[in-house]
Amino acid sequence: MRIYETMLVLDPEMSKEQVDGFVAKLKQFLGERGSEVLRVEEWGTQSLAYEIKKKNKGYYLIFYLKGDETLIADMERNLRLMEEVLRYLTVKREEEDITAVQQREESAQEKEPEEEEKPEEETAGDEESAGVTEEE
Repeated sequence: MRIYETMLVLDPEMSKEQVDGFVAKLKQFLGERGSEVLRVEEWGTQSLAYEIKKKNKGYYLIFYLKGDETLIADMERNLRLMEEVLRYLTVKREEEDITAVQQREESAQEKEPEEEEKPEEETAGDEESAGVTEEE
């Protein structure tokens, strides 16, 4: 089984519940056919480079999954028939690519708390310098 990445652009007028329902329906579809969904990323509503079906924005989703070529062909055939899907693209990925993305995200999450601490230290230094000027 190979690893695939499928990016979907959905109708931006779908509610959060509708998007969640779509994701659940697609996961169920893939699971019934022997695929394993490794990860789902929701990028949210983004502007499109050009108008598609009279829409200037789209809701972006990325699915990482393990499956075979016939599964991908079947999935794409069904995506073509769904009205809420504006565009989709499936590419083959290597497992190393997926683990590298996960490691980058983990390191980014670890760096966020450090960045929050730095402004506090800077403000403490500003208060001390402000205190010195008041005494003089």
